[in-house]
Amino acid sequence: MKRLLPFLARLIVISLLFIPLLPFLHTSYKFVLALVTTASMPTEEMMASLPYDGSSKLYTFLVLLLASPGLKIKKKVVGVVTGIAMFLLADFFMTAVWLPYLKTPTPSLANMAISYGWLVVAHYLLPFLLWFLFAFKQIERLFKGETIIERVQF
Repeated sequence: MKRLLPFLARLIVISLLFIPLLPFLHTSYKFVLALVTTASMPTEEMMASLPYDGSSKLYTFLVLLLASPGLKIKKKVVGVVTGIAMFLLADFFMTAVWLPYLKTPTPSLANMAISYGWLVVAHYLLPFLLWFLFAFKQIERLFKGETIIERVQF
């Protein structure tokens, strides 16, 4: 518990420091997603019409990863790049699956179930699953109460 409270404090501080970056993260994420989805230069209308946007959940993952004590810089960089790629891939997949069904008056029940199931996994579980994947040892030490030596290694 004595290692968990400093982690939570660090998590809050990093979250608050990243709040001013949220509009930039959101716009950049939607720009890249619209560029990949449409294969043309995105416009504001195009970015606003995207049915899926995981940038706020990406923020959750980034803050958890950066607040993890004892995680090497190299692993944090790989985690950030992997996280961005995974969220973009998930949103691209959902956009590609969902857009054809937006043209039909009533999407099928199976399509809706798959879409919402994927949405739950890709947007709500993915930040924590990726964090767990990259910081498994640090999370384990955090909850066991072991001391984590923080050092910068490249």
